[in-house]
Amino acid sequence: MTRWPWYAAVFAAYPLLYIAAANPGQVETPTVALAAAAAAAMAASAMVLLRWLLGSWGAAGLGVAWLAFLFFAYGPVNEWWLDFVTAGVEQRAAGIQWYNRSPQLVHSIVWALIAAAGLYELRRRAARLPSRLTAGLNLVAALLAVFVVMQGGINAAIGRASQVAQASPVPAVLPPSSDAGRPDIYFIVLDGYARADVLREYYGFDNTPFLDGLRTRGFQVADASRSNFSWTFLSLGSALNFEYVQPLLGDKLDPMTRDRKEMYRLIRDSRAAHFLKEQGYRTVQLQSTWGGTGSNPHVDEFLACDAGLFGDEYLRAVADASWLRALESKASMDIANCHLQNFEALAAQASRPGPKFVLAHFVPPHHPYLFDREGNVLRRANISDQFEFQKRLWEDRVSYVDQLLYVNRRIGEVVDRILSDSPHPPVIVLVSDHGPNLKDGLRRDAQRRIRFANLTAMFLPGAGSDLLPPDATPVNHLRRIFNEYFDAGLPILPDRYFASTYEHPYGFLEIGADDLPVQAPAAGF
Repeated sequence: MTRWPWYAAVFAAYPLLYIAAANPGQVETPTVALAAAAAAAMAASAMVLLRWLLGSWGAAGLGVAWLAFLFFAYGPVNEWWLDFVTAGVEQRAAGIQWYNRSPQLVHSIVWALIAAAGLYELRRRAARLPSRLTAGLNLVAALLAVFVVMQGGINAAIGRASQVAQASPVPAVLPPSSDAGRPDIYFIVLDGYARADVLREYYGFDNTPFLDGLRTRGFQVADASRSNFSWTFLSLGSALNFEYVQPLLGDKLDPMTRDRKEMYRLIRDSRAAHFLKEQGYRTVQLQSTWGGTGSNPHVDEFLACDAGLFGDEYLRAVADASWLRALESKASMDIANCHLQNFEALAAQASRPGPKFVLAHFVPPHHPYLFDREGNVLRRANISDQFEFQKRLWEDRVSYVDQLLYVNRRIGEVVDRILSDSPHPPVIVLVSDHGPNLKDGLRRDAQRRIRFANLTAMFLPGAGSDLLPPDATPVNHLRRIFNEYFDAGLPILPDRYFASTYEHPYGFLEIGADDLPVQAPAAGF
């Protein structure tokens, strides 16, 4: 067995397994197993072909390993090169028309030539390859297999230890409404949208026209609003269950895990949805380009984006990170198109039968930056930030503001259509899950202030002007709405704020409101 290069199959499957192991709770085991088995089977088939082409099993194994390396290296190298060109370092290359028409075709031809050169060199050296090389690579493959199995087992054990029972969350016991004119409720999340004072101070941008436009339409705007948590899956899970994460997870909360499975379940199968279904509401969700809201089997209607060949989020991520990226939107979801579809789909909901609860989560203005301020599509990206490919893009403040301006215009249009087409005045919750994640040159206290300073605006027909306090937090949004429109009698929770790191999102550090000050408008704004 030491002479048979079975390591090639492991090398082909390992990146697929590693992505899954490194992102616990975010991918489905059957999908990963099927993808890994397909990769191993293709590696074995390729080895049979290369055995004939290269002249030995040893060379064939190395050939498969070489092709597997190029297959999975294509995505990162392609991403780096496009950023390199976009950044202006190679403006001459970027200006070549034949290159602009089909950059992925050009890249693939270059990659294929590199692959062919490597196979040619292997054929030349096949007779001189040391016999011990195969045994050594088999050992490396065995160690990689043990590592990924151990990593998966550890994550599974941590996930089981931290997981609450999989039954649906207990809905609040609230009296049903008899009002025939129950309002549609729209819960619209704009990911990473900064509060007005943060935009003034750190971006040099005045968002007053957009906020005043909302006020003119009848919205209440919370100028000092803050998020309760610093990560999307925590903030959104808390808001939709109108409770803090700690009580939701209970004594099974493990500060050492990164497993998002239970929080994703609480987003998809929320207390808010259960309560409103008891009131006779239909639940609707638009597909987002982020994991927790990218799918939902629990809603009455799920509005999916065009997904290309791979509808599964994990397979899309693999396609984006590999040579399949060359197929662009034919293989994976075109994120820009998905957002454009969702603006239209959200606006069209007003004419659909109600009462209904509509959840729409837009990743913009959060990166990747796909739109300029006029709405022109800057790039046909296939990657959401699900697997953290683009951490540094928060610092591109010009692109952030440009995309925010476009989002402002489209959201204004959506709101106008909802208000004009709804048979009864609807409730519209327009919030961000958190603020931007700026870090460069900033003290930790400033970073936290920016991260927790979120957008909050609500259209609350018939409600008093004081229903939304200036310092509102997401955990109480639905409590206030359900109390106002359904007599729910839910107590308003104290506003609390919990910071955590990406590596340990459940390792909460509570911070006080005094540590998250609101900056008064500067002169001239």
